[in-house]
Amino acid sequence: MEDAGGQSLHSSELELAQACARGVPEALARFDEAYAPLIALTARRFGSADFVSEVAQLVRRRLFVAEEPSTPPRIAEYRGVGPLAGFVQAVTVRLALNLRKAESRHLDALGDEALLETPAGGDDPELAAIKLRYRVEFKQAFAAAMASLDDAGRNALRLHYLDGLTLADLGRLYGWSVPTASRRLAAVREALMRATRTLMKERLQLSPSELDSVLRLIESRLSMDSLAVT
Repeated sequence: MEDAGGQSLHSSELELAQACARGVPEALARFDEAYAPLIALTARRFGSADFVSEVAQLVRRRLFVAEEPSTPPRIAEYRGVGPLAGFVQAVTVRLALNLRKAESRHLDALGDEALLETPAGGDDPELAAIKLRYRVEFKQAFAAAMASLDDAGRNALRLHYLDGLTLADLGRLYGWSVPTASRRLAAVREALMRATRTLMKERLQLSPSELDSVLRLIESRLSMDSLAVT
């Protein structure tokens, strides 16, 4: 079965997800039988048995309980493009990481601009001055560049650079080989750099040398070295 874009659909998994969204007891039981072990295995990477149990409850709530009476539960967002296991694992990873951060009292959850704040061996004085002078505008332009990416690319960047998932982790999550994960992440990184350069030129009164310094900052944060196969 294919969608309108010609992509292969996982029809049986889509039917299961839709039944779960409607709250069909048999479907929920089938989901637990098929995916509870995956949820536990994924969450186990981040904490103890008690942590795993808490994450599993959060996943069930996120997937099967509607946030608003007028909206369907999150499981309804699955469209059958790609395996349901990848969808479930992505939800589990994000919830586990959020919970781990909360338990560590790092409640100021990382935004996309945190990609610019990760250590890179120290900024030179010129670059530090630029960051201070244009801090708000800089973050706004970078956020707009991130927003210009497609959902899969943006999420892959967040998971790899902010959450620390390896290329092998991303491969399991999205059904990619490790080389494919490396190529896709590199392509998204380059798209982000192009969009950032364009927005910086449009929004900030930077000289060519200052613009180059800013872009060196971003490249140092998203260095090709971190795309090494791991």
